[in-house]
Amino acid sequence: MIELKNLDKYIESRFQRVFILKGIDLTINEGEFITLMGPSGAGKSTLLNILGLLDEEYDGNYLFGDRSIKSMKDRERSALHKSEFGYIFQAYHLIDELTVYENIETPLLYRKVSSNERKSIIADLLDRFNMVAKKDLFPAQLSGGQQQLVGIARAVAGKPRVLLADEPTGNLHSGQAKEIMEIFQELHREGTTIIQATHARENADYGTRLIDMLDGKIEKDEAIIHV
Repeated sequence: MIELKNLDKYIESRFQRVFILKGIDLTINEGEFITLMGPSGAGKSTLLNILGLLDEEYDGNYLFGDRSIKSMKDRERSALHKSEFGYIFQAYHLIDELTVYENIETPLLYRKVSSNERKSIIADLLDRFNMVAKKDLFPAQLSGGQQQLVGIARAVAGKPRVLLADEPTGNLHSGQAKEIMEIFQELHREGTTIIQATHARENADYGTRLIDMLDGKIEKDEAIIHV
């Protein structure tokens, strides 16, 4: 589904190149649930941003299916980003001026989903995330955990094939974190490919594959065995 070949990301300083990612070779198959782990500065978030087409400044090849991302026109890349990817940010990135309902509706408007279908999708998500009573509230009126749930609902509203999550439970207490990881597990069972970056080893146990990163390189890549 996704293949990275010899991918480098670096900053040019006055005397040398400072590598953020170095020599990344990675194949991601459809339906995997991958966890990127490693200390701060290991390159996890940078790799997620490249995978999610949020960062196009890199050397090397990125293939989605059999198509090279770099060979696409801007319009094609934008369409691919909107149609195939959902992104969950640690800092929520909800739109302050929009209600819970309107935040979840945003990606469906981008995809030109009909009004009746939008209403049906949002109603299902509000019910699934126990947010029906909160649908007319604004982000500032929600707790951190509730904001993160809205962010996840928004990310999955358009049924993306690939869900990218950057420290999705970083700001949450253990009960909320467990709830969110169980939602991810359910989405994975339904066929969504999930790639999360996290410091929490217990989050990795929900997935199928663990990739350890250090200093911009992949140190270890192993399957997670569920007994």
